[in-house]
Amino acid sequence: MTAVPSVADVVARTAGPVLEFSRGWMLSTETAARAEELGLPPGRGFWLVGRCGVLGDVDADVIAAAIGVMHPAMVCALWEARPRDLPAVALSEAYAECAMAWGRASLASMDDDRLGRLVELCGVVAASARPATGAIFAGWRNLPVPGDDPAGAAALVVNVLRELRGGAHLIALQAVGLRPIDALLTAEPPRGGPEWAEGLGWSGPFDDPAPLMEARARAEELTSRLCEHAYEGLRPEDRAEFVDLVAEARSTIG
Repeated sequence: MTAVPSVADVVARTAGPVLEFSRGWMLSTETAARAEELGLPPGRGFWLVGRCGVLGDVDADVIAAAIGVMHPAMVCALWEARPRDLPAVALSEAYAECAMAWGRASLASMDDDRLGRLVELCGVVAASARPATGAIFAGWRNLPVPGDDPAGAAALVVNVLRELRGGAHLIALQAVGLRPIDALLTAEPPRGGPEWAEGLGWSGPFDDPAPLMEARARAEELTSRLCEHAYEGLRPEDRAEFVDLVAEARSTIG
């Protein structure tokens, strides 16, 4: 008999694939082209307003609080540059459409029944999560999931789980005493280090992050623990299947 994975094991085995999966559509040329069509600043513009538009037409300080690690001045510049002829939530809806269009193209070879099951189980995790885990997560959880587009829906709900972990990570960073700049400098390149920090609006010279690496490890461990309550919503008999489905979706996109 195959052993049932623990909740902690499910979280650990799916965290990386979920993050890598969503990077696919966030960094796609199609998403960049859509940002240009919408009149958004190049680079991080769509990443910021697309993720945070679910919070509504709020002050930039609210967005800085939700996004966590970007310098507040850069948050303000990008947020204030969004097109004002559209409500902020429409920009998140456009970002979600990019995810779903990419999913339809990238997951075309994955069986629709398995995609539907992935959507179902991701939905269980999302519905089981406390909204206090993250404002962006809670907003993305409320976006409508199409019932007739399994590949598009899969891309959308996997990103909801990405935002779940992202919200938990911000809580964990504060709990262990790491500042936003500390979090960026202690993360592994290429999505960490001085150049990455500068890309998020911070200016050097930067301190040596070596003394903070133990705190970074504790933050990663705490992030996973903070996510576990959501994954407890999965029935024990569904845990291994969920891990396999996430891995299959990740491998399908290359």
